[in-house]
Amino acid sequence: MKVIKSIIAIFAITVGLLSQSCHSQAQNRVYGNIGYEGAKVYADATGKQATDKTMAYGEIVEYDATDNGPLVKVTNIATGVNGYVKTVDINKANYPLEAPYIFDNEQSECGLLNIETGSNGEVTSGWTFWKHGNGVMALNSITLAYNNGRVVTRENYYLGTAHPGYIVLTESIQYGDETGDKLDTPIVVYEDIATRAGIFEGGKCFTPGGQLGGFDTDDWE
Repeated sequence: MKVIKSIIAIFAITVGLLSQSCHSQAQNRVYGNIGYEGAKVYADATGKQATDKTMAYGEIVEYDATDNGPLVKVTNIATGVNGYVKTVDINKANYPLEAPYIFDNEQSECGLLNIETGSNGEVTSGWTFWKHGNGVMALNSITLAYNNGRVVTRENYYLGTAHPGYIVLTESIQYGDETGDKLDTPIVVYEDIATRAGIFEGGKCFTPGGQLGGFDTDDWE
């Protein structure tokens, strides 16, 4: 009987220690946005062996807060891609892990913009999102303003789902339709959890009106 009690006691202690260890590890997990486009991903913490992978500007990664080395192992929260990146390449989160702002009702214009100027003119890309059934519908607009005065605008609609820190769009859809075509490669849109300046998609930052500077989406309601 004493042997059985001892076994039970040891088992309880072991389970308690494992639970405490797992909880401690979970507490050590922190998040951040990759700070610039094409951040190199390394095979190990030495930084001597670069892989063929890179991470795009704005991707949200999780990593161990106790790792204070020049390189830290990270995992993309949306794609699962992992590896070591330079600690200085990560903008640590200052805000909760929340999805980009999603409106209750359909939107006709994109409020979050990225504006780029080239030799032939200006390209303005934008995003907006609203609730659609149990998921999310997105509008992506691209306007080309040529130096000769010609202006061309293209609008694309997508369906997807919201997750803590990001929205993943998996279908391309025609306006007015209920179902769309599956995308070969899903589009992932990340929230700026470091400064709340806007959102990131495809390595580009989209901000209100295309302007730089932080904002609080709580003010939108």
